[in-house]
Amino acid sequence: MSSQRRGAPRNGTRGGSDDNVINRPDITDEIRRAMVVIAEGERKAKSLKDKIIVLEQRMRKRKDDGLGVSISDHTELEALYREQVKIAEEQKVRATDESLLTRIRLLADVQKSSEQEEALQSARNSSSRTSGMDFDGPSDSPVPSPADNRHARKIGGSRTSSQPPRSNTDKMDGTASEASERASKPKIMYSLKEEVAFKRKLPGGKPEEQDWIQGEVVRVIGEGKSRRYDVKDIDPDAVGGNNIYKSSASQMVPIPSEGTPLGDYEPGKQVLALYPAATTFYRAQVKSMVDGGARVMVLFEEEDVEKSIARRFVLDHKG
Repeated sequence: MSSQRRGAPRNGTRGGSDDNVINRPDITDEIRRAMVVIAEGERKAKSLKDKIIVLEQRMRKRKDDGLGVSISDHTELEALYREQVKIAEEQKVRATDESLLTRIRLLADVQKSSEQEEALQSARNSSSRTSGMDFDGPSDSPVPSPADNRHARKIGGSRTSSQPPRSNTDKMDGTASEASERASKPKIMYSLKEEVAFKRKLPGGKPEEQDWIQGEVVRVIGEGKSRRYDVKDIDPDAVGGNNIYKSSASQMVPIPSEGTPLGDYEPGKQVLALYPAATTFYRAQVKSMVDGGARVMVLFEEEDVEKSIARRFVLDHKG
């Protein structure tokens, strides 16, 4: 499986860490907030443009009907134009804010450094690329049955008929691909209360055989490359009442927060999407963007009917 991953904070000397100097989650949040403001500015600019078009059409119709254009219409149109210019200037200032650009460049440098470090680490540990996948076990709660079928997580029903078990060949191919790509990708540094899609670590269960489920980070353990997480399964009907699991960055994918500006997907792109009325993510193919990019029409594997999914729950990950 592959994923578009963000880089972890760069490490200093061997065995050390610069986590206290470069706080990636905080910088990411600052950039995210700035982008939300810019997106809101764009929304206002579009709304203002629509008002101008409507008013101009009304004035043109009155003129064509021989009624003439009122002074109040001219005054209102001038006010709208002035507001349009003001918003354009504010957006230019926001988009060229040096502090924002500096943070973006910093994150780019962090990712580049992390990729180089990961490549070196991968070379040193080529014989055990998946050593970070060892079972930690669920945290502070009873162990659920390893035979638990996550395809029954759909609220009010089951999806077993649309997701048949994959063949052994598929599993072997997926395992090799996932291990290879995971070894070459830098890990993301997650923070408390961050929404994620994650794979549970179950006793005797292989990570590649587990479903991606919706969760929330409730605890951060350790620093740097040894950082691990406790993740809460948000399913209210979690098997056996257990809903907290140990996890690592390699088995997690970030879910964008509400209001985060997100780009459109190209038709045909392979993604990981949250199944409707469920808390499980499945592989799907993008068919089109709808509702102005707010939702995505996807076709889940083994299904014939496209489904509309909120954009932030369609992840750039092949699953």
